[in-house]
Amino acid sequence: MESPVDVVKEAIANGLWREEKGTCDVHGESVVKFPKKINASWFCPACSEVRHKEGEHAAWMRDRSETLHRIADIPRKFRDQKFVANTPAQKSARLMVKSYRDFIIENGGWAVLMMIGDVGTGKTLMACEFAESLINNNSISARYCTAKQMISEIQSSYGSQDGRSEESEILKFVQYGVLVLDEIDVKPDKENANLLLTEVINRRYNQERPVVVITNQAFDNLDKHIGSRVTDRLHENSFVCNFDWPSFRRGEA
Repeated sequence: MESPVDVVKEAIANGLWREEKGTCDVHGESVVKFPKKINASWFCPACSEVRHKEGEHAAWMRDRSETLHRIADIPRKFRDQKFVANTPAQKSARLMVKSYRDFIIENGGWAVLMMIGDVGTGKTLMACEFAESLINNNSISARYCTAKQMISEIQSSYGSQDGRSEESEILKFVQYGVLVLDEIDVKPDKENANLLLTEVINRRYNQERPVVVITNQAFDNLDKHIGSRVTDRLHENSFVCNFDWPSFRRGEA
């Protein structure tokens, strides 16, 4: 049995073609040629090209989404989860996150979302939901990590044999569209930990790349944990979101 490719090759070699004429409501009249051995009806070539390009774009978007979700490194516990706001305070927090999201989508540039509250109040859950929404709805890259994890990843390049360096690891954390830094006030006990945190924040500030910061500390109390240079940057164009309700884990909220 001849394959479609063989049929087309034979038609090309022997001129065995037939023509079908038709009219598209969008693109008007056109003529399509088929090998005589192929039983096919007229179609609009322009519409077919559009569908082909749409299919290619959809496939590209699926691949990009999968890549961005992998890069984001959202903890398994928080993937595809939603923060359910039941109280006025919780609804206000959601509105603040939405305002921040709208701002960085419409304006870009440096902006800080400060998520402040006690343990178990849903800060990480809402931050991860926010990061996934940027990926799913806007194809923006995001990365979630704790400050300790980020610094440890950078420090793991010291003496490595795989081509990584402190500089390449810092650049990795600068390049994400949005960086979500959890537990920013908790860092490794190594002497350059503050320097590395400062360097990442300062470079993101200079390149106008937004950050989300999660902490149990009051905003005005962060200086002694992360230094004045970092907190000074975080005060500029900041959206402060207070999670001032009891822990969900204890069933008190």
